[in-house]
Amino acid sequence: MKCLGCDREAFHIYKVDFDGVEKMIAYCSDCLRKVMINSLPGTKVSTKILSKDTLRRAKQRKLNADSFVLGMFLSSDVPLLLLENLFGNFWNGEQEKENFLNERKIAFLERKLKEAVKSEDYKRANRIKELISQIKNRSDVK
Repeated sequence: MKCLGCDREAFHIYKVDFDGVEKMIAYCSDCLRKVMINSLPGTKVSTKILSKDTLRRAKQRKLNADSFVLGMFLSSDVPLLLLENLFGNFWNGEQEKENFLNERKIAFLERKLKEAVKSEDYKRANRIKELISQIKNRSDVK
C-alpha cells in the first residue's frame, strides 16, 4: 500500500473507524511523523477543524444551536474535515467522499429515528424515514 502523503511504500497501515465507517489509512514513517506533529492541540490542524471556514459553512446553511441540521452537520461534515486535515485527500474519487458523508448522515438519522420512536413521535419518525430513503436513493449507500 502506498503512503497517502508522498506515494512511497507505507509501513504504518491503520484501519480507522469513525462511528462505524471504516477507512484504510497508510503512511511512511516520515509522513506519519508530520501528521502526528500537526495533530497536536494548538497546531494548525486542530485549529482548522473548527476554523472560520467551518463556521462560515454552518452560517451559510443558517444553522443555529437548536437546529436538527446542525447535528447532522456536526456528525458528517466536521469528521470529514477532520479526516482531510489530518490525512489529506485520500478519497478514491468524489463518489467515495460523497458516500462517506451519506453514511454518516444515515447513521445520525437512524439514531434520531430511534429517539423519535422511543418518544412515540411517529410523525417525526416518518419524516426521518423519508430523509433516510432520499439519501439512500441518491447514493451508493445501502
